[in-house]
Amino acid sequence: MKMKKKLAMLLCAGMVMGLLSGCGGNGQKAASGNESSGSSNAGDVSEDNGAASGSEDASSGEAVKLTFWKSPHSDREDAIWASMIAEFNKENPNIQVEFLNVAWDSVVEKETAAFAAGTGPDISFQTEQFPLYAKNGYILSLEDYADETKRSGYPASALAYCSYDGQLMGIPFVALNSVMFYNKDMFAEAGITEVPTTWDEMEEVAKKLTLDKDGDGQTDQWGMMFEMDDYWQPLTYIIQAGADQWNENLTNIGFNNEQGVEGLTFFDKLYNQDKVVLPLEKYTNKEEERAYFYNGQVAMFPQQIHYTNIIKEASDINLGAFAIPAGPASDEAHSKWNFANIGMLAISSQTQHPDAAWKFVEFITRPEVEKTYLSEVGFFSPQLATNDLMYEGDEIMAVAAEGIASLQVSPASDYANAMMQNLKILYENVARSEKSPADAIQGMYDAMKAISGE
Repeated sequence: MKMKKKLAMLLCAGMVMGLLSGCGGNGQKAASGNESSGSSNAGDVSEDNGAASGSEDASSGEAVKLTFWKSPHSDREDAIWASMIAEFNKENPNIQVEFLNVAWDSVVEKETAAFAAGTGPDISFQTEQFPLYAKNGYILSLEDYADETKRSGYPASALAYCSYDGQLMGIPFVALNSVMFYNKDMFAEAGITEVPTTWDEMEEVAKKLTLDKDGDGQTDQWGMMFEMDDYWQPLTYIIQAGADQWNENLTNIGFNNEQGVEGLTFFDKLYNQDKVVLPLEKYTNKEEERAYFYNGQVAMFPQQIHYTNIIKEASDINLGAFAIPAGPASDEAHSKWNFANIGMLAISSQTQHPDAAWKFVEFITRPEVEKTYLSEVGFFSPQLATNDLMYEGDEIMAVAAEGIASLQVSPASDYANAMMQNLKILYENVARSEKSPADAIQGMYDAMKAISGE
């Protein structure tokens, strides 16, 4: 009974937020689908949306039908996948794949309901939440499918991230990390000729770029902004101060300590003492917030690398990027930490056609194929051979590429979504001066211990 209650709490926590909000999402709703091109929008979960739909017997001569669910990293998601699926169908004419574009803010709820009902997607895009699905037997082990040749193209850290209980549960597909985007023209106007590389330098640059330009006594230009409730923004400073992340079973939360408080205190200082960060009261949603950067009212914007395309499409600013400035920790693994994540392609244990599903996963993760998606969206691949095919001569991507080979990802965990949700609460508590950094961390620690029961 205790375990059932714990699982219910975890599922509820996971339903509160979309995934890779952490991993990203771009704040957009899923784009409209086109069934004729092999893609559609995922609406209400039904028996036709999941693995059970692929009930045709391949030996009968009828095409095998598979469903693939993924949340959008681009408003071109449907079109990109329609093209890739068409290429797959040329090679595999007896396998039909239906792509379902599931909004980030509902994917956990929809997947959880579908898997529980036995109608989960045959193939899905998974991130931090997958251990919860794996623990409940919803994801197929790929130990019998991914041979050594397939695995050899990936860093050990990427394969470890995609494993549960010693079993490979997915093939790494996207890799992302973060950079500091900046407006080159604003830097030039302020006489700033070098980008900051440390906390102190970043703070001084942000102060120079925070101005009352019209002389009315109110700030109308800010040195930087942190995207609204992005959980990894305060986490960056916590870890760069020398604190650790949480472990897989949540028996330890590594920043309820002096280093964690030091890092969050710096985050608090930028917001509430220096006042160099765009205040939360200036906007009500992420689109409004981003407009300040697009319009040249904010100079620096730390964000995931795939935002490059989003920013370029939404604005004509002179965009540059540099590495997230390093913190005071004594080792580079902590001091230069920046948010990174991996997304993987997983196969449902409920699918009636695992071999066909593997054919799709194997095809999509071929370097020459996956680059089609990744270069369109602005991601890297955990498969280094794919990265060799992309972004040559791209100044911004070159900044991110330096850290891709040594990704430091947050632990995949049953508790990942609950952790992200509580980090968002911590963010708000500090940014709005509702709690001191120490009290905010203690509050989060207590909340997570209550959820985990540890």
